[in-house]
This record gives sequence, C-alpha cells and structure tokens, in this order.
Amino acid sequence: MSIELWASILAGALALATPLVIAGLGEGFVERAGRLNLGIEGMMILGAFSGVFAGSFFGPYAGLLAAVVTGILLALLMNVLVYALKANEIVVGLAITMLGLGLSTYLYQLWVPAGTTNVSVPTIARLDMGPLTDIPLIGPMLFGQSPLVYGTVLLLVAAWAVMRFTRFGLQVRAVGADPTSAALRGVRPRAVGARALIIGGALAGLAGAVISLGVIGSFTPNMTAGRGYIVLAIVIMGRMTPIGIALGAVLFGFLQSFSLLSQSTSIQLPSEVYQTLPYVVTLIVLVLTSRAQLRRQASRLSFA
Repeated sequence: MSIELWASILAGALALATPLVIAGLGEGFVERAGRLNLGIEGMMILGAFSGVFAGSFFGPYAGLLAAVVTGILLALLMNVLVYALKANEIVVGLAITMLGLGLSTYLYQLWVPAGTTNVSVPTIARLDMGPLTDIPLIGPMLFGQSPLVYGTVLLLVAAWAVMRFTRFGLQVRAVGADPTSAALRGVRPRAVGARALIIGGALAGLAGAVISLGVIGSFTPNMTAGRGYIVLAIVIMGRMTPIGIALGAVLFGFLQSFSLLSQSTSIQLPSEVYQTLPYVVTLIVLVLTSRAQLRRQASRLSFA
C-alpha cells in the first residue's frame, strides 16, 4: 500500500471514530452511575435525522443543537418510564431504539416522499492548516480534519476532568460503586443516575448528527448501522474510562477505514470479509477484555 493510501486510512479512522467517542463518553457516565442505556442506537438515529432536518433550515451548527435536544428528550422519556412508571430499564432501552429507528424512518418519508430527491445540507467544512496538512502520512490525519474531530478531543478532556475532579463526577463514581453507601452519605442515586442518562442522551444525539452532518450532508434510514451497540462494546472494552473509550473507538474507526479503503488495493478478498472485519475484531477484543476483567475480579476475591 502507498503512503497516500495509509494517510487516507488514518485520517478516515479519526473521522469514523469521532461519533463513537462522543456517544461512548456519554454512555461512560451512564454506566459509571450504575445504569445502562440500550437506547443509544435510537437516540443516534433520531439525532441524525433532526440534525439534517434542522440543518436544512438553519445551518449545520443549528442541526447539531437540535440533535442534542432530541437526545435529551429521549433520555427524559427513559427516566420517566424507569423511575416514575417502574418499567424495566433494559426493555425501555430496547424500546427507545425501536422508537428511534421507526420514527426517524417515518418522519423522513413524510419529509422526503418516495420518488423525490433526497435533501442535502451543507456539511461542516474541514479545516485547512496549510503546509501542516501536506506532512506525509500524519498531515491529513492531524491537520486536515473537521472541527468536530478537534471538538471531540476537547470533549474527551472535559469528560475526564469532570469525572475525576468535580463533585458530580465523585457522586457518579460513588453511586456506581455502591448506591446504598452513597445514599447514606447524602447522595441521591436516582437523581445522579437521571442526570447521567441526560448527559448520555445529549451526547448520543450529538453523535448521530456528527454522522449525518459531519461528512454526508443528508439522512438515510438506518444510517447509524448498529453503531449504538458498538458504542456499548467500546465502553466495556475501555472500562468506562474516557481514555479507554477513545482508544476503543479509534481501533474500530481504523478497522472500518481500512476495510473501506483496502477494497481498492491489490489485496483480493471478498467484500464481505472487509465489511465484517471491524465487527469481528471488536468482538474478539471485547471477549478478551471481559475475560481479563473477570480474572482480576476473581483474584481480588481470592485474596479478600
């Protein structure tokens, strides 16, 4: 493979990892607070639709804001169903996913009836850093990305700082570790879990809009293609830490970018092999990571 191809693969890896990092950071807060959001896929796809819909009228940055609001509304709905109506959290999460997939398709068909041209909106332009972009191999990866990629780096640092140094981060970790002990110390586990889910919903909706507005500039049904479930795997692989989540997302993004661009090389493999490679490797890493965590837990119990 040529240097130009590897440069494109590495640049594509960061772009493809960006929505996974964003949604993963939100789910990291959710799981650190002892909750589980299986509705990420639904939040992402509705965020992708609302981002394009609002962006067609007010521009891409308004679309990002609309996606965040969409994710928050779905998170509030999930909180009401789980806490007020005592519904099962897993069932509610799956229902949110099905709601998002079905509602986004229905609204899209109302907006763009069959037989009409799909609506395209301006995407968020990549930054041009001049000569830095021309550096071999790393130039396009580090200096030719969308502002969304650089914003995600700042979001990563902010999430790490909030979880490590703020009162809210301490409460999230305390509730996730032992909600009973946290409650005895004046922390309200339900309130902390609800706020964590709202953060997760906002970031999941934003991640969906990053997919639709970051590069494509349009919406198609099911365009998230199961990334919500990949986010769950990445959070587990990353042990719910911001850095671990980012590394897992970059791994999946690299494999996906490699599978997309390697099909144009002389490596003659069936297209199905390239398409399944990111998911197979992610599954293998997830299994190995989970087994390692179980062994560590077992060793702690044996010395207790």
